[in-house]
Amino acid sequence: MRPLVAAIAFACSVVTVSAQAPTEALAAIGGRTITAQDLEPAVAQAWLGLPDKLRAARTELLEQQIDRKILEMEAAKRETSIEKLVDSEVSANLPAPTEEAIKRVYDENQSQIGGVPIERVRGQIIEYLNREAERKRYEEFIKRLRANYKIAIGKDINSKDLKVSDIIATIDDKAILYLEYVQRNGLALYEMEADVADAVLRSVTQVVDAAVYTSEAESLGIATSDLIAREITDKMKDFSDVEREKLETDLRDRLYKKNRVIIFVKEVTPFIQAVSADDDPYIGRSNAKVTVVMFSDFQCPTCAGVHPVLKKVIGEFGTDVRLVVRDYPLEQIHDNAFNAAVAAEAARKQGKYFEYIELLYDNQDALDSESLASYADQVGLNLGRFQRDLADPELAAEVRKDIADGVNYGVDGTPSIYVNGYKIRTLSAASFRKAIRRALGR
Repeated sequence: MRPLVAAIAFACSVVTVSAQAPTEALAAIGGRTITAQDLEPAVAQAWLGLPDKLRAARTELLEQQIDRKILEMEAAKRETSIEKLVDSEVSANLPAPTEEAIKRVYDENQSQIGGVPIERVRGQIIEYLNREAERKRYEEFIKRLRANYKIAIGKDINSKDLKVSDIIATIDDKAILYLEYVQRNGLALYEMEADVADAVLRSVTQVVDAAVYTSEAESLGIATSDLIAREITDKMKDFSDVEREKLETDLRDRLYKKNRVIIFVKEVTPFIQAVSADDDPYIGRSNAKVTVVMFSDFQCPTCAGVHPVLKKVIGEFGTDVRLVVRDYPLEQIHDNAFNAAVAAEAARKQGKYFEYIELLYDNQDALDSESLASYADQVGLNLGRFQRDLADPELAAEVRKDIADGVNYGVDGTPSIYVNGYKIRTLSAASFRKAIRRALGR
């Protein structure tokens, strides 16, 4: 799901990409021009097809937003929640897949299954058929609902001159403003465009690097591999990633200047949201210039791996940056994630939040109730108070609030990390540093 009412600090426009031509200059090396024709075919195809892809995506996202609005209105009419409405109309009483249907899917997918006996994949096939049945029911339910409401499309969602107050659709007497559309879909559209722009930039850089390295090596009468060894490998002292990155950057900058390299591909303007730290636990100063918010699941292996890296990078900036941890347990795939989040809140009440979550990350295969209590004992918590707090509905409500806020910000997985409202798209120390430096104006 995407944001419904998330506050954003953004120019309230979804970027409209102009048509791109195969001969458009993406970079220049002296007198040579690099175009899409010089890139990997898949990257070039994605770049040239991006405007059409974005137009189609904007239209589809509007249709999805209309569906969501209709569900909200219908749920309000029936005095229930959207979740309960969909469950009763779509998920409840799904008929079990027939043996004939199971066999048909098995036979049609032999190339992927590879002769594995049907009994070994029976559960997966049943799960697939159930999902398909639920999807079809949902589509039929939405179709019936749409027939009961008067839907009118307003200003063209692909127009270049949309204003925040423009009405892009109405459902009965309820208007959907362009502002709401950007709040709900801006991040998804930004990431779609940024993914392609990043791939193009990587591909262009590879082409340019190969050209300037080869040119330099030829001018010196040595092989390209020898040039890289001389300028990078042989100069390394501590053999760290940071050292290698600096040597590579220095060499690239020098060769780019020598060969008069210009890169015309730019990063897409970041989509910035006003992501709240709420009253959640944090490391650092409350008035730090930069706030990093990490939506985390304590049963998520990637979260466990990213957490120490993020802490280390933030530590490099001293008091300028703080880390806030918010909960986003993925209950559908992690059975113990929600209870672990509540347990962390209970540990927080005794001032041991970060000590406690370190144990959660380190023991993700043991987050049952007994283990959660054991970790509380290890960090020196009062166990009686810890158990009472675990049963406190306010702590569960705090976790639910984080989840709801995460949905509004467009969180669709963990970890989701925001630096002053900018969502990190590549989970690496280099990406964290770059985003923090940008937020600090460095």
